[in-house]
Amino acid sequence: MNTAAKSEPALSGIKVLDISSGYAGGYCTKVLRDLGADVIKVEIPEIGDVCRSFGPFFNNKPNIETSAPHLYLNAGKKSITLDVTNPEAKDIFLKLCTESDILVENFKPGLMSRMGFRYEELSKSNPGLIMCSLTYFGQFGPYSNFEGSDIVSYAMSGYMHLTGDEDKEPMKAGGRQAEYQCGLAGSMSIIAALLARSLSGHGDHIDVSATEALTSTFDGVAYFQTYHKTGSDPTRAGTRLITREPTAAYPSTLLPCKDGWVHVHYSPSNPEGIGFLTGNERLADDEVMSRMREHADEIDGLITEWLQDHTREEIQTLAQEVRVPFTMVQSIEETMLDPQNEHRKFFTPIEHEVVGKILYPTSPFRLKTADWEALPAPILGQNNHEIYEKDLKICASKITDLKTKGVL
Repeated sequence: MNTAAKSEPALSGIKVLDISSGYAGGYCTKVLRDLGADVIKVEIPEIGDVCRSFGPFFNNKPNIETSAPHLYLNAGKKSITLDVTNPEAKDIFLKLCTESDILVENFKPGLMSRMGFRYEELSKSNPGLIMCSLTYFGQFGPYSNFEGSDIVSYAMSGYMHLTGDEDKEPMKAGGRQAEYQCGLAGSMSIIAALLARSLSGHGDHIDVSATEALTSTFDGVAYFQTYHKTGSDPTRAGTRLITREPTAAYPSTLLPCKDGWVHVHYSPSNPEGIGFLTGNERLADDEVMSRMREHADEIDGLITEWLQDHTREEIQTLAQEVRVPFTMVQSIEETMLDPQNEHRKFFTPIEHEVVGKILYPTSPFRLKTADWEALPAPILGQNNHEIYEKDLKICASKITDLKTKGVL
């Protein structure tokens, strides 16, 4: 039972200025927002963050307010419009930076400096400012100014080389994993910089590369050292583990069953469990158990025979009873209705003024002392009046003039 008293979220009082556009910066500041930070999303006038143009859209009708990526990544943030690349926006942007703890950007390396926003300059008026720069290849190096994308980082990280069937072309994993990993690396490094600032009083400039963020999650010691020491280049193995040593543990693969697919996996704590589960003594035989990867084809065939007579749910239930990690492959709808997710309230309804009430993923981390705050994504420029007139004390006539010029 949780007896901890509820209190303010971990990052309560921390002010984040997000001038990035896209998934990496959006997820970086989403993590900070979920931990209690106050995030101001700075968007391009009239069109907003690029994520607003990405589908799917509510009712399949393109609308900058109903983009699913936007609704997810920007839930709970504030939105103001400002073209920070316009020289007339400079003074406003500098004021916003002065009042912020964190600045997140994803411009091409060098552009912030050319606009007069080098970290060294920004930190003169705000020594505690933490600036996080998210790019595909980092702030320096021969690729730093290359055009990038999620699939580019996936290809250059080494991941794509190992994804797909051995005799077919490399494949990309679903979603935008490189950009999400970049955002996650950014948020975690920002939190570390906040801790350092609490001791030194000084901020920092953080350089995050999406390609490096993905490569760093690549079991690097295993794969890179294997190649370095043996010259053996790991190759794609479809849904099987990359490891090909005859004595390596197996299975870990996807196999078909009566109503779909399941992931079947070896259990280190119960090595004979698969044989017991399927009622096939061959799967517990010493010959097979001692050289499992060598017998991969035979193991797959024997397990598939048993799977054909059972549904995904039956397989998962029976396997868990004997502590064998066979798992059903779920659809998106099944994931949203999964009893585990329902019990933990991972998906929660949030009311949005354009979309109405829809389910959102909450957060993958929970704090016992503070609840996740369920707030909708902002309408483009929703907080202009609050930030510009109330906080920055800019007069109405000046705001009108800047809007006319396309600055706001």
